Order: sequence, then structure tokens, then C-alpha cells
Amino acid sequence: MIGYGFSEAGGPEVIDAIELPTPQPGPREIQIKTEAIGLNNRDRIARQMGGSGLTVPGYDVAGIVSAVGSRVTQFSKGDRVIARTTSAYAEIVTAAADMSVLLPAAITAETGVALITPGVTGYRMVELGKIKAGDTVIVKGASGGVGSAAIQLAVERGASVIGIAASRHETEVNRLGVEHFVAYDRGNPVDELRQTVDVVINAAMNGLGGDDDVEMAKDGGLIVSVSHTEPLLSRGVRFVHTRPLGGSEVGRALQTLVNLMAQGKLTVQVGYVLPFTREGFIKGHQLLDDPRHEGRIVIKVSE
Repeated sequence: MIGYGFSEAGGPEVIDAIELPTPQPGPREIQIKTEAIGLNNRDRIARQMGGSGLTVPGYDVAGIVSAVGSRVTQFSKGDRVIARTTSAYAEIVTAAADMSVLLPAAITAETGVALITPGVTGYRMVELGKIKAGDTVIVKGASGGVGSAAIQLAVERGASVIGIAASRHETEVNRLGVEHFVAYDRGNPVDELRQTVDVVINAAMNGLGGDDDVEMAKDGGLIVSVSHTEPLLSRGVRFVHTRPLGGSEVGRALQTLVNLMAQGKLTVQVGYVLPFTREGFIKGHQLLDDPRHEGRIVIKVSE
């Protein structure tokens, strides 16, 4: 079968087609005939850093179950699924059954695969924030994949959400259900939001602006951030770094996300759908390298 990967660090041009053996599912795994692949920043980082030998990147896949492991009971051959896995840049992949969920017919493979990483991360941040009805929540990076998922999940829980993003994204962020929008390029949001909220979800690039997060949280408030660096805390404000979910936690998160999407309560922006070719992956990684790109990047595998 055909896959795509690299054997050295470098720019997008190091990605090339590779002939790979077809993976067989273990007892608790499923084999998936790939229909769509979601590209993520971790793929870009892996390419830039390289590795020891051949690397086939990718974590997010949507497709059709083509075989099931001996101990798998929740899936059958022919099921449509999305899954979190590894080495996803391939025509056929395997994934742990507990990190896979059924994809309803009403949701396209491209939309479903675009949901996986930002949706699971947004879910994790809302869970860590223990967000509940009546809370006031700021979401920074509100127009990004993680931020937009976090907004919709917090709104679904009954929270009052304030979105922070660039002014050009005001209309799209308002559509997500925020009660108030603040543009960071029209002034410092701290001036308007000082000591305002119970929870700050910082899904901005690298969790920038941690000191501002402290200023915007109420006394005893909580910051949930993608940043690995804890800001200088005061007034009883707490900080937690969000880490990736694993195992069956991923499956539970994906099931929640898919259910909400099927009910029309959760959307994801697909910005680019590219072909399953070397040129498609190179273009996808060129977009990943450009922080100005907007929307999820998806590779579609044709029949």
C-alpha cells in the first residue's frame, strides 16, 4: 500500500510516497481503509525535527472498517469510523478500538476527521476547567480549531462565554454562541476584562499571554492553557496545563463530540481539502508552516 512520510528533517518537500506493508489489527484494534486524514501541528513539528529513519506521521483518520481484531465487539467490517491513531498518512491504518467511534452517515469523512484533534483538546480543556452552568469563561484563540470547540462545549454546558480573537474573526466567533467578543487587535483585552471570569481557557498559539490570563481571572479563578509555562500567579488564581488524552479517554471524548455534531450543536471549520498525493501533503505542510492559514487541513483519499 501507499503511504507518505520522510526520512530526514526539513521543509515540506522532504515528504515523499512510500511503499508500506499493510498493517494487521491486533486483538483490540481495527483496520481502517482511509477516506480522510487530518493534518495537525504535531505533524509539522515531527517533520521539522526529523527522526531516526523513516517516519510516517499523522494521528487523525476517518474511513471504513476493513477488519477487526479478535477481541473487538463494538465494530464490524463496513462501519464508518473516525479514530485517533499513529502513522495515519497511509491508505490503510490500524487503530485501537477504544480510540475509535462510529461516524453517523450525516457527517462527512472530511468533517469528522477535522474534528478529532481540536475537538478532543477543546473537550479536555473544558473538562479540566470543570465548567458548569452559570460560569463565566474566557476563551482565547477563539477562532482556532481548539478555541472554537471549547466555546461550543462550554456554551452547551450553560456557561457564559467571552471569545477573544482578531477583529476579522468577530462574525464567525459570534456564531459559535459567545455572549461577548473582544478583539485583541483593538486594544488590550485586560482593560475590559480585568478580574471578570471564573475560568480562562487559553487556546492561543503556544498559550501566549499568561500574565494577562491571571489579570482576567477572578480571585480564586482557574487558567487552563496549552502553555507549558506557568505565569506568576496571585489572588489565589490557579493554573493547569492541558495534556493530551490517551486510550479510552479519547474514545469517550470523541463520542461526546460526534453526538453533539450529529445534533447540530458542534461545528468545525474545514479550510482545505487536498488530494492524497505527494503534492497534496506538501501543500498541506506548507499551510501548516503558515500561521495565517485558517480552518482545518484535510487530505481526501479518492476511490
